Amino acid sequence: MNITQALRRAVQQAPNLPATVFGERSRTWRESVDRVARFAAALRDLGVAAGDRVGVLALNSDRFFEYLFAVPWADAVLNPINVRWSVQEIAFALDDSGTQTVLVDDTFAGLVPELRVACPGLVTIIHCGDDQLPQGTLSYEELVAANAPIPDAHRAGDAWAGIFYTGGSTGRAKGVMLSHTNIVTSALGSIASGVFMEPGGRLLHAAPMFHLADLAGWIARSILGGTHVILPSFVPATALAAIERHRVTEMLLVPTLVQALVDEPAAAKTDLSSLRHVMYGGGAITEVVIDRAATVLPGCEFTQA
Repeated sequence: MNITQALRRAVQQAPNLPATVFGERSRTWRESVDRVARFAAALRDLGVAAGDRVGVLALNSDRFFEYLFAVPWADAVLNPINVRWSVQEIAFALDDSGTQTVLVDDTFAGLVPELRVACPGLVTIIHCGDDQLPQGTLSYEELVAANAPIPDAHRAGDAWAGIFYTGGSTGRAKGVMLSHTNIVTSALGSIASGVFMEPGGRLLHAAPMFHLADLAGWIARSILGGTHVILPSFVPATALAAIERHRVTEMLLVPTLVQALVDEPAAAKTDLSSLRHVMYGGGAITEVVIDRAATVLPGCEFTQA
């Protein structure tokens, strides 16, 4: 089992179907696999070797989606960083995992000088945003353009897929090492339950993509094919507009965000009929909130994870 098999199958089955929608930018599965293979080549050219860790400190985006596939494609290990952490906490996770290469977007580009000081082992910083290239970083888009695609390394089985740091609520965060088999088996179990996703659907990424909860949705939707509709972060009105515009079929939220979504005044004026499944978790949900959600989204099933 390996994560990148989902990408290879999707491009085989539906190469011209949109894989990602991010703002006004949409890319097919064919375009996505080409960019993934090119960025993987760039990582190898930068010295990333088998088993090396590659971090990302960024809000949700289509480039985050590509990172999740490109790192294992290059035979390396994912290390998504919690965007809510301080520089000291970020530096600890990078040092603790031995991460020498990290991607940053526009939101976190201003932290680059501090990260350089706090994390002396950091060798390469890649800017994966759209704004001006920060000093001391490499351009993600230039790396993709400058490199020819390479074959998938087929990193698989018990090999690490990623290191995912816990919240650190009772002490320092701890890096949880998950294999390709761990992640794919979990996704297949979720798919087999039949309570969240259907083939060819459209998943809304409003929860943070650095978190394992959203990553579980990402790999399951990729295995099933369909489209990833990506928002940088959760804003109720923006999420509602995305559901209507892109005919989103499922999303994953924590209970407080479910409440924020259905309490948003725009919900009453938005066509949400495409939405079929909402998975929620991370805390208890009150009967009042779930009843309200069922009223606003009458055609939707709700599943607690």
